[in-house]
Amino acid sequence: MLGVVTRTGSAVAVALRGQPGAPVFVGRWELDLAPGELPVQPYHAAAGLPAPDAYALIDEASRAAEDAAAAGLDTVGAMLPAALTVTVAVVVKPYSLPDDLVTLLRSHPRQHAGEGVMYREAVLGAARRRAWMAVAVDQASLPAAAQVVAMIGQAAGRPWRGIEKDACRAALTQLPVRA
Repeated sequence: MLGVVTRTGSAVAVALRGQPGAPVFVGRWELDLAPGELPVQPYHAAAGLPAPDAYALIDEASRAAEDAAAAGLDTVGAMLPAALTVTVAVVVKPYSLPDDLVTLLRSHPRQHAGEGVMYREAVLGAARRRAWMAVAVDQASLPAAAQVVAMIGQAAGRPWRGIEKDACRAALTQLPVRA
């Protein structure tokens, strides 16, 4: 199982196998989600543009982010054991964004939220393109699992920051429970 946490322009992925009570660390990766030719914060860049140009920039950035996520997942997939069934659990925070881009661009906090949604959707879309199951996991519903996360962190080594811990916790939610 692959747990993923996105941030502006990048993501951290942690792969686990086994069962929730006895998971095994498989690997950890940083994924680049923002191609160099486009702004990392496309909603911020679009805020000063005429509406047609803003729509075009956001559309191009969204497609490029998904392509970059697909390339990153291809790299991860090549490093995973062949027998591992992959589900990608992407940590999400619920946001209520306006349907209208022009309205969204008028608010700086919404610009940040739009970018957050864009990058997480890019990873979910890229996982589906690989024919992997893609699951959005609400950050508030991640299991605490402090002891298990600490054990995985020792196996993973440094860095083992909050972003890696959340990716680990997301992967834990998708491990199969055997009776």
